[in-house]
Amino acid sequence: MTLPSKPPNRLVIDPSSGRGSEFDCPRDFNVFRRACFIVLAFGLSTLITGLFIHAYDGYISEKTMLLSGVIAGGKWAIQIIAGWLLLGVKRWLYIGQLAATCLIGSLTLLPFAVLSGGAAFFFGSLIACILVMTVNLFLRQRATGLSWRWFALWLALLGIAVGLQLTVVFHLL
Repeated sequence: MTLPSKPPNRLVIDPSSGRGSEFDCPRDFNVFRRACFIVLAFGLSTLITGLFIHAYDGYISEKTMLLSGVIAGGKWAIQIIAGWLLLGVKRWLYIGQLAATCLIGSLTLLPFAVLSGGAAFFFGSLIACILVMTVNLFLRQRATGLSWRWFALWLALLGIAVGLQLTVVFHLL
């Protein structure tokens, strides 16, 4: 499937490959609606991630809690900036895909944020979140035709973020 120069907003929510039904009524691309979705998705993700971090009592200080959030947010910020600067007309599609993936991943953290729990539940929630986001972003980028390099960048930044969390925040490595 070749994407139009400005893909419809529906491709962010449902990145279908264009195969299947002849009945397809996507809305035209609208920058305002796409920007609102992106801000809402990243805003909710930030709120949920903050609740998740705050619910875990394994941080040694509020400074390490803040550092953990900055590391997680920094990974997304680098991708948004890179996509904005390098993707041209596909920038809105890529950033929208990131926003949807981030929100979906953050939603997997909600059970821990609400129920709290020990270290095993905390790290298990993180692993589930990482797996859900990895599969989700891979499928989204494959369906929308974005280069595999953007997924590879996401994986590399994820690896760096996990390494920083384990060494700088939790002193496990």
